[in-house]
Amino acid sequence: MNTLDMRFDSSIIKGWMGKKFVKYKCDAFDFTNSVTQIIGLFIGDEVFSLTNVQESVDYYGNTDDIAVFKLNKTDESKIHSAFKDVDMISTPINNVIKSVKVVNEHQVIKEDGNITYDVFLTRAIIIEVGDREILFEKDIVPFSEEILIYRGYNLIEKCSDMNEFLNGWGDDVAPECSREILSIS
Repeated sequence: MNTLDMRFDSSIIKGWMGKKFVKYKCDAFDFTNSVTQIIGLFIGDEVFSLTNVQESVDYYGNTDDIAVFKLNKTDESKIHSAFKDVDMISTPINNVIKSVKVVNEHQVIKEDGNITYDVFLTRAIIIEVGDREILFEKDIVPFSEEILIYRGYNLIEKCSDMNEFLNGWGDDVAPECSREILSIS
């Protein structure tokens, strides 16, 4: 059985509580609500990179390039567009973080009744600031390097349908998918 754990380290997120979410920085978007590969999160006096970049991974029996969603502490110089000659924009937030919801998925593949793949990943984070929420979500398409951004209320309802994972497998494969919402406040 192959086990992959690609969830965010919740201790990083716990350190955000009560700190000011100063801004996030990303490529501008005109026609969609997504950006490619990277978003900079400026929280208190720290900078974090939220990335969704392709890596070679054993993806259910095939070594393939899939986008891996990661959260890391970094410095501002590392927050730059994946594209040449593109200036990023900053979206000011300037509110204290009240809570964060981390949306984790557990994906299982069974063949002949035996678990062959047991995968854990973070699908999204929802940051509550002031009187609204901000959602950053890994695109549901495995190889897509897009990160979706929503602002508003009750954004858990905007998360992609976890049942998308269940589609497109062969008759000899039994996929399962469940979600856990980790609330940090």
